[in-house]
Amino acid sequence: MHASANDKARVFRKAYLAEVETAQLTVLDVGSAIVDGQSLSNRDVMTNPAWTLRGMDIEPGLNVDIAVADPYDWKEIATGSVDVVTCSEVFEHAEFFWITMLEISRVLKGNGLAFITSPGGGPRHRFPVDCWRFYDDAFPALARYAGLNLLEAQVQWVPAYRKGIQWRDSSAVMQKPVLDAEAARLDAARIAIGKSLRNPRPELAELQTLGAPVSPAPLSAIPAMTGKSAFAAREAELLAGSSVFVRKARLVLRQLREARRIIATPMRDLHL
Repeated sequence: MHASANDKARVFRKAYLAEVETAQLTVLDVGSAIVDGQSLSNRDVMTNPAWTLRGMDIEPGLNVDIAVADPYDWKEIATGSVDVVTCSEVFEHAEFFWITMLEISRVLKGNGLAFITSPGGGPRHRFPVDCWRFYDDAFPALARYAGLNLLEAQVQWVPAYRKGIQWRDSSAVMQKPVLDAEAARLDAARIAIGKSLRNPRPELAELQTLGAPVSPAPLSAIPAMTGKSAFAAREAELLAGSSVFVRKARLVLRQLREARRIIATPMRDLHL
């Protein structure tokens, strides 16, 4: 997790969770493992004595409380059991990120919030794969697909941050709507169908459960919200503290670093 993504997590907490700092919340950090060469995590950002923090990843490791057997079917996490999902720099490594989005929707309580950030650019970095980049329309589309209300989405196109300019963080905040019993049943069926598409020949038993009655998800202590444009406000704040000359100098330095990398890297290993 790089520094600008960590900062955006702090922006999310300040803008959207200030009203519930004393509430009993369960926070799930998807893709929580801290790997070699990294030190920042959403756990640092979300620490609160009133909140239960659970780190989830696909294998045991540092900062992992739950290792799921299937990255696209989190049987270890109950439906409607989470108030807040954080997911930073994960979607680019998920081969079927749209199913990850469905699982995030499934585990959220009514009015639960999801904060997601993933690169809109940047060099290849495999953990263990690197599949995708996300532009301005990506998270609005995913919110619609997962049945979540999009509160805000932004791609960091301008060099507002001193470091990590190459990643162009694509960030979003979404909220799970409160559903009645019939809407909850239809939502569960839609999620099950979406997840089954990973397997073009799902078992009959899987399909037979799609129309089963479903109880509405428990309600989170988080109230229904409207978007706060928090990422844009943070960008404006950062830009106000530096001149156009300084911002352009950062871009020039970034290009010089890239040129140095190209010169030092054998041609067979270059990924441009």
